[in-house]
Amino acid sequence: MDPGTIIAVATTATTILSLLSNYVQGVKNAREDVEGLLKQIEDIRSLLLRIEKIAKSPDSAKLPALDTALTAITQTFSDIQELIEKVKPKKSKRLMNKIGLQALKWPFTKEQMANHITRLESEKVSLILALHADSTTVIIDIDKRVTGITQNQDLAEQDRQLAKLGYADGAAFNSHYRVNEPKCVPDTRVDLLRNLHEWNVYPGKHIFWLSGMAGMGKSTIARTVAHEFSEARQLGASFFFSRGGGDLGNAQKFVTTIALQLARSFPSIKSHISNAIKRNESITCQGGLRNQWKELILGPLSQLASHHTLRVTLVVDALDECAHEQDVAIILQLFAEAKNLSTVDFKIFVTSRPETPVRLGFRDMPEIIHQDLALQNIPRLIVEKDITVYLRHELLTIRKERQLSSHWPGEEKIKQLVEKSDCIFIYISTACLFIRDLNWQPDEQLSVILQDDMMEDSPTAKLDSMYIQVLTQSVFKEKQGRQRARLSARFKQVVGSIVVLFNVLPAQGLAALLLVSLDEIASALNSLHSVLDIPEDVLHPIRLLHPSFRDFLLDEKRCADVDIRIEADEVHKNTARNCLRLLSDNLKRDIFGLKLPGAEVKDIQNVQIESCLSHALQYACHYWVAHLEKISHDRLVDSGLFHENGPIHKFFRNDFLHWLEALSLTRRMPEGVLMIIKLESLLEFIQHDRSSTLSEIVYDAKRFILSNRFVIEKAPLQVYASALIFCPRKSIIRNQYVSEFPKWMEKRPWVEDNWSLTLQALEGHTDMVRSAKFSPDGQQLASASDDETVQLWDAKTGASLQTLEGHTEVVNSAEFSPDGQQLASASFDKTVRLWDAKTGASLQTLEGHTKTVRSATFSPDGRQLASASDDGTVRLWNSKTGASLQTLEGHTAVVNSAVFSPHGQQLVSASDDNTVRLWDATTGASLQMLEGHNGWVKSVTFSPDGQQFASASNDGTVRLWDSKTGAMLQTLEGHDGMVLSVAFSPDGRHLASASNDGTARLWDARTGAVLQMLEGHKGTVFSVAFSPHGRQLASASHDCTVRIWDVTTGTSLQMLKGDANRVNSVAFSSDGRHIHSASEDNTVQLGDGTIGARLERLEGHADTVNSVKLSPNGWQVASASDDGTVRLWDITTGAFLQVLEGHNSSVNWVSFSPDGQQLASVSNDCTIRLWDAKTGSSLQTLKGHTKLVSSAEFSPDSRQLASASSDCTVRLWDAKTGASLQTLKGHADISSVIFSPDGRQLASAFYNTVRLWDTKTGASLQTLKGHMGSIISVAFSPDGQKLFASYHNDTIRLWDRKSGKCLQIFKTNLDIINTPFSLDELWIETPTGEIQLTAAASDCVQISPPFYKGWSLKGDWLSWNTLNILWLPVEFRNQAVANHKNRIAIADSSNSLRFLELSSEFEYSP
Repeated sequence: MDPGTIIAVATTATTILSLLSNYVQGVKNAREDVEGLLKQIEDIRSLLLRIEKIAKSPDSAKLPALDTALTAITQTFSDIQELIEKVKPKKSKRLMNKIGLQALKWPFTKEQMANHITRLESEKVSLILALHADSTTVIIDIDKRVTGITQNQDLAEQDRQLAKLGYADGAAFNSHYRVNEPKCVPDTRVDLLRNLHEWNVYPGKHIFWLSGMAGMGKSTIARTVAHEFSEARQLGASFFFSRGGGDLGNAQKFVTTIALQLARSFPSIKSHISNAIKRNESITCQGGLRNQWKELILGPLSQLASHHTLRVTLVVDALDECAHEQDVAIILQLFAEAKNLSTVDFKIFVTSRPETPVRLGFRDMPEIIHQDLALQNIPRLIVEKDITVYLRHELLTIRKERQLSSHWPGEEKIKQLVEKSDCIFIYISTACLFIRDLNWQPDEQLSVILQDDMMEDSPTAKLDSMYIQVLTQSVFKEKQGRQRARLSARFKQVVGSIVVLFNVLPAQGLAALLLVSLDEIASALNSLHSVLDIPEDVLHPIRLLHPSFRDFLLDEKRCADVDIRIEADEVHKNTARNCLRLLSDNLKRDIFGLKLPGAEVKDIQNVQIESCLSHALQYACHYWVAHLEKISHDRLVDSGLFHENGPIHKFFRNDFLHWLEALSLTRRMPEGVLMIIKLESLLEFIQHDRSSTLSEIVYDAKRFILSNRFVIEKAPLQVYASALIFCPRKSIIRNQYVSEFPKWMEKRPWVEDNWSLTLQALEGHTDMVRSAKFSPDGQQLASASDDETVQLWDAKTGASLQTLEGHTEVVNSAEFSPDGQQLASASFDKTVRLWDAKTGASLQTLEGHTKTVRSATFSPDGRQLASASDDGTVRLWNSKTGASLQTLEGHTAVVNSAVFSPHGQQLVSASDDNTVRLWDATTGASLQMLEGHNGWVKSVTFSPDGQQFASASNDGTVRLWDSKTGAMLQTLEGHDGMVLSVAFSPDGRHLASASNDGTARLWDARTGAVLQMLEGHKGTVFSVAFSPHGRQLASASHDCTVRIWDVTTGTSLQMLKGDANRVNSVAFSSDGRHIHSASEDNTVQLGDGTIGARLERLEGHADTVNSVKLSPNGWQVASASDDGTVRLWDITTGAFLQVLEGHNSSVNWVSFSPDGQQLASVSNDCTIRLWDAKTGSSLQTLKGHTKLVSSAEFSPDSRQLASASSDCTVRLWDAKTGASLQTLKGHADISSVIFSPDGRQLASAFYNTVRLWDTKTGASLQTLKGHMGSIISVAFSPDGQKLFASYHNDTIRLWDRKSGKCLQIFKTNLDIINTPFSLDELWIETPTGEIQLTAAASDCVQISPPFYKGWSLKGDWLSWNTLNILWLPVEFRNQAVANHKNRIAIADSSNSLRFLELSSEFEYSP
């Protein structure tokens, strides 16, 4: 609409308004009509002005109602013009001024005026409706935009989640690498393709397996059907395996690649896959094939609304080229399980050679779910016909391209080529590419092939002969002598490298690896398009057209020409050296520019990583050890690679940490662990030829990577932070990389001199781990946890392989069958479950027990299973059928453990009835009941020869018994708590035990002597198990970890440094100069908080130290103990000053008065004692409480004392006279008390309730409750207006003192024992750091996580302003902590105090 039209009407309206204003004043008899008309026109004018503004806006074109209002505006203009003519005075303006307004006459009758007003009202309504319509349009448009923005945001978020999936580049049939790969020529494979089409369309078997020997065209068929299914919008995903193709040669990214393609192919599935990633981000890179398949494929597909018309087809080519046979078996089993999908029609097309793992996988499937076809079983005439059609098609293309005679090459030559192919498609395909070579005449090339006269019976003879002819012609071109030698050397360097590479490289990457120019690469490959896929783009990988070419070049028998044959040893040696050179030249610290030490790799996309780690550099990182492995012993010894100051030596001296960072960035840390382990094995292989120095370096590197794999895998730059900082002081790697220590760590914590016995701590369970057992071959480890899962781990790398889910309650144990094929787990859910140990599939659920099942173990032949239960029975089961065979009854309480003897004829069980029973495993008869333990018997195990068995008990002992006579042979004592598990080493010479004292112990099974104590867990150790070779021990603990220990380091007792008992508290003095701790080992530890030295242990108490306090002047420290005494110490020298005796029971608490004159102690003897803080003399004994007194605090003016007792009262006392002032009642029990800063109020706490009291009247003022978790401590703010309470559920609550209203809740990660407010009341000082208070705290809002100022402890991390900076090993977490500005003290799991002093200002730089 033209805004000018609107302006004209509005101007006209203004004119008549001016005229009508005169009538209002001059015409009295029609004033009502005049005013009515004025109102209508004023309204219309206002509407017009609004419409004008809208019409001028940039978005006016989007408002269609404006155009529909034009009619109303035009009519309004006409009506107003008419009115103007009527009301316009007929006399001149000059005369009107002379005679006045009273001369005006109203020109309308009532009826005429009513008509005019009605018309104007109608036009006004039209304008209003237009405005409303356009407002609605605008609103709808805004809504659409908002909806669009929301949808776009949702899609962007989905894409962000999907970007976390690992993707195998080149896996899809239509990837840019496969653009030129052939599909079936028209009129070939007609019957086969028709069968595949019918299989895909019609209901029935959901898997089609096409098998065939090498070169028979399986991949071409797979590409063809994938293309056809894609065109029909039925292809969900495709994965073309390729040996030597990096990620295409293994199953590591198989499921994630399929998931990403599915999301792209079917938008309806995309959100479900994205949500699965959001729920469990770790599923993108770990968890095993089974869990990934369940979460990323089956789960999302099953969430679709039932849609039987939706057909999703998966194409998997060359499954036999997947590197690990176990992965092949798992993949096929996952395919079989997909038959249960009911929401979609899910079909899977698989091709492979008929290799054993694939054949066995399909053999184990029910025939009803898969259809098979072997290409070698197709009649020869049909194949020859297809080959002839293909050959004619290719030769016709060549004829047209080269403008050859229409008769070329002739039927006879076509027939000859078909015969020579022997029904192998790759022969014809390679021949056609060779003939097509633009560097030669087609006739010459054809003649070369037809001259083949090889008559050997080898199935590959004809193909080999053709390869020789093709290469001789393409590489040497009739050159002889030096020229031929140079061409041969170039061929072996370039093509040899391509052939032996473990992953494909582009020309650019190959040139970087070989240190040659791109031109040289191009010259070497120019004539080899018949055997290699050589893209024009130097950034796209070069590939073998067929794996048979590699087999030919590396086989001395097949490739007789020495100028062509590749000497694998030599090429691998050179490639390994080139890889090490690449690492040396290109790796550096923070190569990606992350800067922040805690930056996690999950937040980085793969495409970003390629910007700093080239293809060649990534290849070198991943495969340098693999090339070393391929070199024969003699060549390896002579290679010089292992010499002093050789390439490997230099690598560990300069680039080891940079390499680990790169492995983390490329998500290859588990492979890195294996590489170092393999390198160590190589050194042993050539031991007599290598230096011991390198062996020591590699061992140290192995310990470094095993100890830190978890954190480096998570956050790459932690290799220079946590990994180095907590590395043993004498570690070779630590000392080699001193310059890499972070600059923000001003004083590093004390660490042990040498590596502990712990090889690895496996983290992944979310609750305590009750059992850990090795597989019979030692390759895997199974752990059972309270998180209701069983986890399978790689025993070498520590990587999580699978999570087995199915139990509905705590899992007590997990045990492998003797052949390693099955796994049995026992659970609180009253069942035993049997699992396939390779695939993780649930095989059976054994039901019959009426209570918790404690353990399940296999018989030596694997045919039976014994389960022990809380129902007091042992049950025997058939492990194949799951049938219950026998129920062994006799125990009178919980049966904790039952195991077979090595020969399988006996069974021994352990029970809470304090006995061990021997049973006949065949008849179920009870043979003997053995008594001797003074507590529950938790575990029992036979020695490997069956002559003895060992039992572990709550009485703190392990007992050895003669399995024939039942005689007790030995009692092994030493644990400080219950013994929960016992295990013999495979050779029977050693015994391992686990205890709730937090340790595992190794014993000499013959003498009963303690050999080693294994410390490191920070909670109860539930179970121990030896590896099959006996060199390692696995332990499972309450701290949610599994630890793997090296038990071959010697037979002498090894004790890790630290306190023998738990540190109960750690605190800095107010000025931060001193630090003290109290421990259950009866000692106080005291130290200088400014230098980070180890604390001096103050000994003298005869029992646990419960409380330690510093005097206000900072000169003394007082300690209270269960030995009934208080001791005073000099804080500077640590000298013992005096012992305050008088209590006749445990002293629970000690406190100095604010003026430092007195000391108060409270005791289980129901009294409070007041002492002179200088002389130690007893001043008063305050009696009145009827039960133990838990704490006491002085008022700020030191004149009063408040005490809290289990008698449910708080008492107020006169601190000078000892008189009882008040008795405050109301709590069920009281744990602590504290005065407000002005002394007028008192806060007392019990469990989850805080009460506020008036200290003068004793009146109860407020009761603060409404939360879960027991209270640890309470404190007032400096102005006394706020109160906070810290709880055992890791929260802090902030309250308004007057109103009793909860203001804020902070979710922390540690029980806060002592938490004063800062003076400005903007921060709460806690042992973990300073928590910021929000400015407007009015509602009980939970803040999780809270904002910490400066350095703080946050879960697994030490943080700066909440940014993760330093990862803390598991033994440093959730122990007693103290924090003073930039100094932090932590009591570790061995109860030693570690100090860290950090830069007061942190910057994002090393």
